[in-house]
Amino acid sequence: MTKNIIQNTLPLIAWKPEYDLGVHIVDEHHRGILAAINTLHYEIQRQRGENALMPVFRVMQEYTRIHFEVEQEFFEKFNFPGTTAHKTLHSELMTMLSSVGEKSMIDNDPNQFMDFLKKWWIDHIRTKDREFRDYLLGE
Repeated sequence: MTKNIIQNTLPLIAWKPEYDLGVHIVDEHHRGILAAINTLHYEIQRQRGENALMPVFRVMQEYTRIHFEVEQEFFEKFNFPGTTAHKTLHSELMTMLSSVGEKSMIDNDPNQFMDFLKKWWIDHIRTKDREFRDYLLGE
């Protein structure tokens, strides 16, 4: 019985060293974003997703705003050539985050927001942010 309870608390997405970009504070932010995703996932699994939706949405709004500001400071500091395009992506993501989160709350459907967060993790953090890492490493 205990083993089943522990297994049911496994994260949706576990942090892997390959997710590190090499800028400590940015990597810590990404871990925080992942923690929010995993928190919502856990609550959905417990049939409490509707209760967790608003708090996770609010955390994601503020945390993401701060994260994007910090990330963009590093882009500029290191003269990242993709800065303008990446800033545009950040702006679009903030708009989508708000739109999907608000719609999910209206629909009382935490899975809508979870689907968005998973896609964001896969599409943006694991791919687009790696462009900055590759630039820093000269790859």
